Amino acid sequence: MNHTHDQDITEGRKDIAAGAEDSLNSKLDAVIAELDSATRKLPIKAIEWIREHRELAVPRLIEVIRAATAGARAGEHPEGNAHFLAMFLLTELRAKEALPAILEAVCLPGELPFDLFGDAITSLLARIPPVLADDPLEVLDNLIANEELNEYVRWEGAQGYLFLVRDGRISREEAIERLADHLRILIDRADVPVTGYLVSELASLAPREALELIDEAYDRDLADPGLITREEVKQSISEGESWVRKELSRFPPSGIDDTVAELETWAAFSEEQPALPIRKPPKPVSRAAPPAGDKHSPPAELPKRKTGRNEPCPCGSGKKYKKCCG
Repeated sequence: MNHTHDQDITEGRKDIAAGAEDSLNSKLDAVIAELDSATRKLPIKAIEWIREHRELAVPRLIEVIRAATAGARAGEHPEGNAHFLAMFLLTELRAKEALPAILEAVCLPGELPFDLFGDAITSLLARIPPVLADDPLEVLDNLIANEELNEYVRWEGAQGYLFLVRDGRISREEAIERLADHLRILIDRADVPVTGYLVSELASLAPREALELIDEAYDRDLADPGLITREEVKQSISEGESWVRKELSRFPPSGIDDTVAELETWAAFSEEQPALPIRKPPKPVSRAAPPAGDKHSPPAELPKRKTGRNEPCPCGSGKKYKKCCG
């Protein structure tokens, strides 16, 4: 009798647990749907729910990115924003298990990474390996070296080095040495425009040790002076440590601490501005002559002081100046 009673209690508890699990999974389905339909307004409550249910949410967010990647590879661009928000949330949650799915997505060929993630490529990607990768240098090196990747993805790989220097995880000297090794290969391959992008990142480190190599890049017309001039590189070297401190102080934190704070100023999630597609930045152009009508051209009235290369662009795009109107 007692045995039957205890058995009934156990079965009842199992039923309750199963019901609770079904309820949570149903709620997760609704939360993912809310992320997917988010436009003009961030789904703050859905984001908060994910934070409170990390263990349940992380595998589903990874699944969302993998599904979007598979769809993009098959020529089916996802309509919603769940995969876009998933990359930010997985970074905020420090979900290291998500890194392979994120890398698979951003390493899609051609324009597909931007079709999926738009400006997140140039505002977030360099900040992900420092917090999600066990060996961030290996990840960054692979991004830089892979000629099949989108040029902006490779640029983000180079920029990731600056986050590691700023965070004290590698020295300035080691970063210059390793980036110079990449630059040597890029010059030998005449790899334009990634050569110029690498020169731009090296310039943030006052790269005296790599000046001869950088001069070669300019002499062979592989470094775009519209992105950074030879004179600016030499200025960085002349200012030395003070230049490096100033440049690195403008970088945002590695990873993301708060997805809402990160995205609340984006036009795509602003109820006060027209909804805009999150698109890739234009090709770097000469500072002296931005193309007429370019939506990222500097406003008519520029700030009185020169905008730093790693500061937000004055056009309001949210990207760094050097990756926008710079």
